[in-house]
Amino acid sequence: MTPSGRIVLLGATGYTGRLTTAALVAAGATPVLAGRDAAALGALAEASGGLPTAVADITRPGSVRALLEPGDVLVSTVGPFVRYGHAAVESAIDAGCHYLDSTGEPAWVREVFTRYGSQAAERGCALLTAIGYDYVPGNLAGALALERAGGDATRVDVGYYMTGGQPLHRTLSGGTLASLGEAVLEPGFARRGGRIVQERGARTVRRFEVDGRRRSAASIGMSEHFSLPRLHPGLEDVNTYLGWFGSMTRPMQFAAAANAALARVPGVNSGQRALVRRLLRGSRGGPDALARSKTGSYVVAEAFDPRGALLARATLQGANPYEFTGEILAWAAGRAITEVPAAVGAIGPVEAFGLRALERACADIGLEESAQGGPYRRRPGTVPA
Repeated sequence: MTPSGRIVLLGATGYTGRLTTAALVAAGATPVLAGRDAAALGALAEASGGLPTAVADITRPGSVRALLEPGDVLVSTVGPFVRYGHAAVESAIDAGCHYLDSTGEPAWVREVFTRYGSQAAERGCALLTAIGYDYVPGNLAGALALERAGGDATRVDVGYYMTGGQPLHRTLSGGTLASLGEAVLEPGFARRGGRIVQERGARTVRRFEVDGRRRSAASIGMSEHFSLPRLHPGLEDVNTYLGWFGSMTRPMQFAAAANAALARVPGVNSGQRALVRRLLRGSRGGPDALARSKTGSYVVAEAFDPRGALLARATLQGANPYEFTGEILAWAAGRAITEVPAAVGAIGPVEAFGLRALERACADIGLEESAQGGPYRRRPGTVPA
C-alpha cells in the first residue's frame, strides 16, 4: 500500500469531527470532509480554508464505500459505533484502506479486534480503533509501565480520570452520552489468565491515587485488553477502569449489576435499548472551548508480578479529553498516510507507531508524565507495602 492517499474524515460536522478537522488543518493536512449534510459540510469546509467535501450517509453503506480509493486513510467519528460503525470499517477493508475511529465503546472495540482484524490483515490494511482519549493514553501508560517492569510483569491495571472538578454533565458531549448508553446494554469483557472473557461493566471497583488522593474507578472493557498483550506476551491479566463518576461509582456498580440481571428477562433488553436510543440520540454538541479549558486528563497504569507486588507505574496528565482526541486522531491519520503503520490487521497505537513516537506525540499534544504520580520502578529485592 502506498503512503500517498487522502485522509477522509467521516462525520466531519459532528462535535469530535470538527475538533479533528481543526487539528488536521493546523497540521497542514487537507482532509476530505464527509458526512450526510451537504450544507453543513460546505460551511465547515469554507471556514477551514476551502477543504474538499463528499456527501455520504452511514445508513447507506454504498455511499461510504464510494468515498474511498486504495491508499486512503478513513477516520470515522460517527457513533454510537455499535449502531453505525459497520459500514465504515467494512468499506475501508474492501477498499484496502487504513481505518481509524474515535470510539470508546467496549463492544465495538471487541468487534473490531475479533471480527474484522483477520479480514483487514488479508487486505493489508490496519484497523486502529479507539484512537482518542479512549484509549490511547492507557495504551501508552500501560506500555510504559510494562517496559519499566521488565519480563516479570503478568498483570497491568489502568485507570482513566478527568481533572478539574467540573460536573460530569458539563464535560461530556451528546455523542459520548449516547455511546455510554449503548455500552451499558452490551456484554463487557476482561482479560483473565491470558484469555478474553465476558465480564459485565463495573463488575469491580478499585482506587488509584490521583492528585494526591485516592479516587474510585469502575471496570470497563477497553482496547488495552487486546493491544497490550501483543507488546508483552507474558501479560495474563489486564484490568481497565473508568474514574469519571466520583461518589457515584459504587451506586453505578450496583445499577450495572441490576441491569445485567434484568437483561436476562425476555424482551427487557430490547425495550431498554429502544429507550436509550430515544433519550440519547447523540450529535447534540459538547463542551465549548471555555468548558474544555477547565477539564484535563489523568491516566495511571500499574504493572504487577504474579504475587501481586507492584513493579512499575506510569502516570500521564494534561490535555482535555476531547481536544486530545481531535489532536491524536489527526496525528495518527497523518502518520498512517506518510509512514504506514508497522503492522496490519486490528492493532493498538503502540504497535502501529512505536512507543517512543507515541510518547512524543502525546507530549506535544499536552499529555505527558506527571511529576506527582510517577514514574515508579521497584528496586531489585524490594516488595512494596
